[in-house]
Amino acid sequence: MTKKKIVLTGGPSGGKTTALSILKETFGNQIALVQEAATLIYSGGFPRTDNSPVHIEHAQRIIFYTVHQLEHLAEVTSDAKLIVCDRGSIDGAVYWPKGPEDFFAAMGSTLEAELARYDGVIHLSPPPEKDYYQATNVRTETMEQAFEIDDKILKIWEKHPNRLVIPRSKHYFEKAEIIKNFVEHLLH
Repeated sequence: MTKKKIVLTGGPSGGKTTALSILKETFGNQIALVQEAATLIYSGGFPRTDNSPVHIEHAQRIIFYTVHQLEHLAEVTSDAKLIVCDRGSIDGAVYWPKGPEDFFAAMGSTLEAELARYDGVIHLSPPPEKDYYQATNVRTETMEQAFEIDDKILKIWEKHPNRLVIPRSKHYFEKAEIIKNFVEHLLH
């Protein structure tokens, strides 16, 4: 059985984690979920007090490697038809201090090679109003910074041939229906 793999991406507080829960509830064992590596790394104690380039580069190297390992683990241990990833290997390029080209060179890869890892991309943008934006102990960006990151993520994934972009909206139930339809199509 050939497994497909998609990524949920977008700016902070876009609803990726909630979307994963909805997809798991909707599709059950047909999908396998891959947790966000950055959340695992930062909530596991990786120092984030210093946003210096050296800290960012070390963190993004660990995150990139962890993304690859978590995805591979899901591919070889799951019977699911579809692997759904909370962020992908490309996302780290938007945080890299020296830009995306340097990021891929440092990781020993290319944008094209990383895009080819995924059969589909769902981009969820952060909500447009501050009342809906949620900061957490791992998500440290302001709403304005979240929009900047979202724009960069939109740009870096733009060449993927099967990308669904869900714009900024506070109506999450509408987003959820669009996401479920996209995944349903990939499963059949």
